[in-house]
Amino acid sequence: MGQYLGIGLIDKVIIEKSAVDKAGLSMEKLQEKMTQEFYYAPELYDINQVENELYCFQLKQTVITEQLIPFLKTIYPLLYDNPENYQTLVEKLQTLPASEWFSWAEKNSEEVFQFDKYGATDYLQIDFTTIRINYNAIMLSLEGKIIMETYGRQFNFFKYTLMETFKQFSLAKALRVYITG
Repeated sequence: MGQYLGIGLIDKVIIEKSAVDKAGLSMEKLQEKMTQEFYYAPELYDINQVENELYCFQLKQTVITEQLIPFLKTIYPLLYDNPENYQTLVEKLQTLPASEWFSWAEKNSEEVFQFDKYGATDYLQIDFTTIRINYNAIMLSLEGKIIMETYGRQFNFFKYTLMETFKQFSLAKALRVYITG
């Protein structure tokens, strides 16, 4: 095993409500801090509170339905030299209802489209309180192995450049560059 550099599409962000409360942040302030630190795009996510313990930010189904396949058709040729690596996947997604795409990825790992259960966590420091930000991601690309002791700002830069490169897709704001494995 090892660790790898991944590009993933964040479909869910999970944060403990108690940490947010301890930091004294409102939902608006939390999202503002996440946007400043991690280029989080609140307009792409629906917010749910789970049993008064967790905040769950879920990628909007309308964004997925409207943009995922055109986005993949745009980004995959830049990530992979051989179209055979991704064409079958795109064709498979086109046969499924959009509401099933991510659950399908959890059950049927494709190298270019799979649920990543090992994605790294981000931390938001507010005074003396640390807020842990957990992600569910569909991995679109994986390279490796990678060894790094300190990281963050370069990955934020990479995310920013991806957002700018693919700015015709608001979905690009849901990308994340991270270490997984």
